[in-house]
Amino acid sequence: MHENISFNERLTQVRLTQREKKIAEYVKENRESFLNDTITEFAEKAGVSDATVVRFCRHVGYKGYQDFKMHAARDLLPRERQYNPVLEREDSAAAICNKIFNSEVSVLSRTLLGISVDSLVEIATRLRSARKVVLFGTGGSLNVAKDAVHKFMKIGIMVYVYEDVDLQNMASSLLGPEDMAIVISHSGSNLNALKCLENAKEAGAFTVALTGYSRNPIAKAADRTVQIASEQTMYHSESVSTRIAQLAVIDSLVALAAFQDYDASYRAIEATRAATSDAKF
Repeated sequence: MHENISFNERLTQVRLTQREKKIAEYVKENRESFLNDTITEFAEKAGVSDATVVRFCRHVGYKGYQDFKMHAARDLLPRERQYNPVLEREDSAAAICNKIFNSEVSVLSRTLLGISVDSLVEIATRLRSARKVVLFGTGGSLNVAKDAVHKFMKIGIMVYVYEDVDLQNMASSLLGPEDMAIVISHSGSNLNALKCLENAKEAGAFTVALTGYSRNPIAKAADRTVQIASEQTMYHSESVSTRIAQLAVIDSLVALAAFQDYDASYRAIEATRAATSDAKF
């Protein structure tokens, strides 16, 4: 229903409660900056609860917070800035490449600066000793999880990932105290990822979140959180730089786990190489 009505019109045409008026006022005073807020950050800055934000978004005609931000961006930002705010329509091909590479280097550097090495060592140790490790994610995060399965298997650590959402929920509910769940969600507000994390925690498993923000539902619920940086763009979940940083964290965990028992890891590397050698020239 809201497709033909602008974002600004939607805010002014709907009768709002007092709490919803606080949200509308925050949006008006922070026309672009709020697009970088997670739902938790947005709620804190507006002085309301996460639930109030969700109700507000639905009241003004959107499916939820992400849908609300997407339509806001259409009205508030030029099209090229919706993809990546560092790019300009007039940029040359060389300038675009330079900006993209610099952005990704920056995200990697900021991710490294924000990481607790002690926390990564603990996670790697638990990975090494866990009875079963399952990774959870959807969309681009699922691709990172699948890459992690390949890398951990090479060093002899059996980890699992399921593409089907129902299978993810089933698997998370069957974990136990000797198991580990790793949830990948940059926004930290993916409902399926959160449900899997909650299932795993209820079953007694140790839980880890790879997420972009320390203040989001998934980060709050996990036993350990590894925070991934990103460039400032509305579509954080689509950020290529974020994917690269997530993969770098996975690579670090694989290396840390491998060097905790390198003899066993080396034997696994040799075995997996031999098992796949027939498929290579």
